[in-house]
Amino acid sequence: MRKMITRLGLVLVAGWVATGCVVHDTGGGPHGGGPVLDAPRTLGAQQMVGYRVAAGAASELPAGDIGYVMTANGQGGYRLTWSDTLGSAALFSGSITTDGVFDANQLHGFSGAEDITLSADQGTITFSSAPGANLDGVDLVSSTDPIYVDMQVDGSRGGFGIYFTGAESGRLLTSDYDPVAFTSP
Repeated sequence: MRKMITRLGLVLVAGWVATGCVVHDTGGGPHGGGPVLDAPRTLGAQQMVGYRVAAGAASELPAGDIGYVMTANGQGGYRLTWSDTLGSAALFSGSITTDGVFDANQLHGFSGAEDITLSADQGTITFSSAPGANLDGVDLVSSTDPIYVDMQVDGSRGGFGIYFTGAESGRLLTSDYDPVAFTSP
């Protein structure tokens, strides 16, 4: 049975002393001779480019940044959170879809300030909120992996980060894609 991610410890909103820059691990040494860790791959029936998220790993939104953070439990449970660490009035919105269905009994807002809707066929979740410097989000459980996420801030798909911890490297990474698919081992 797929279980919901616990609220404790999976998403941290904290700052880094560094600039928040994320370096992608090439895994192959200085000449790139080996496999690329956490490389994007085509996932699911939609054949969308995406990533494997480390199960149970914490991820964070760097200080001074605006964006989304994806975490997962490795059993179909996901948490997508969003914030602007500087506290703007930005509107975060988007949709999450699956090739299967979402469990309506395990669909919850993170803070309670989110507008979250599950479609009648239980295959699409839409969300929106303007969290300022607070942390908003959605906890969900999908009957199948991957999930497909289309995220916007103020109606745009650019100008923000999409953070997750890579299943292969264990490093905090950013997605090069939006929309993007996520699966957890």
